[in-house]
Amino acid sequence: MRKPHEFLSAIRAGIPIEWHRLLNVMSKNDIPPGTLILCLAPESRLTQRTQVRIVDESLFTDIESQFPSPTPITDRVSASHTGKSHSQSVEGNALMIQYHPWQKPEVAVSWDGRRWSPPPPENTSLVIVENLQNFLRYRETLDLITADCDIEDQPEQLILAFGAGNAAAKVCNLSYYRQFRNVYTLFDLDMGGVKTYANLKSLLGPADMTPRFLAPRNFEQYLERSQWHLTQDERSAVYLARGKHPELAPLLTCMYTKGKKLEQETYLERIHG
Repeated sequence: MRKPHEFLSAIRAGIPIEWHRLLNVMSKNDIPPGTLILCLAPESRLTQRTQVRIVDESLFTDIESQFPSPTPITDRVSASHTGKSHSQSVEGNALMIQYHPWQKPEVAVSWDGRRWSPPPPENTSLVIVENLQNFLRYRETLDLITADCDIEDQPEQLILAFGAGNAAAKVCNLSYYRQFRNVYTLFDLDMGGVKTYANLKSLLGPADMTPRFLAPRNFEQYLERSQWHLTQDERSAVYLARGKHPELAPLLTCMYTKGKKLEQETYLERIHG
């Protein structure tokens, strides 16, 4: 036992404690030994552990109230009482999505991480777009994907989802992704994009699905034009990623050789060729 509430709970339950250690711990928390002696009586002061009787219930209850036992953290709500809600996952999720016939984006929602509303149209594929600007310029992004990224899906078969970085790889999203024929990603050409792709790959693996990392077939020209250089650590990470993700080897090799990376907003200034 190291914390006041642990000693007080043990005393309340009739469990033997180390009396002298109790006095030391409580003194460090502004409860002097004299106050404890007024409400507690150890059976022995000589043994290492001893049972302690409560002789003044009112005073002991007052001390207990100053050192409550922490609330068990079982979900995001209980974690919020300790100021650590971000340590727990949200039970569900919401994805902003856009589809060819719609005039504006809609939202797919899951309250429990299993059931999603609305379900996606049948026989569609999903494209997870990392950056909001590309998602909002939906028509241009869709044109790029269908014209330059070597996929067989037609525009009317594609639904775009705003990925918001690594949030796209949340476990509760799996039940939504499994409803699509294919899952594509349109991410930045940097290690952040590769890491999110890797997390999605791990997420979809148990469902026998493999995401496909989309990039324009002339990605070399986009990288050549980029003014954004890889750091030495990033170049090393790109080099190692080639072995982990051989399907990305041509793209990663180009990034490594040129020492360049880019954000996908670059795609909004199309390079034809």
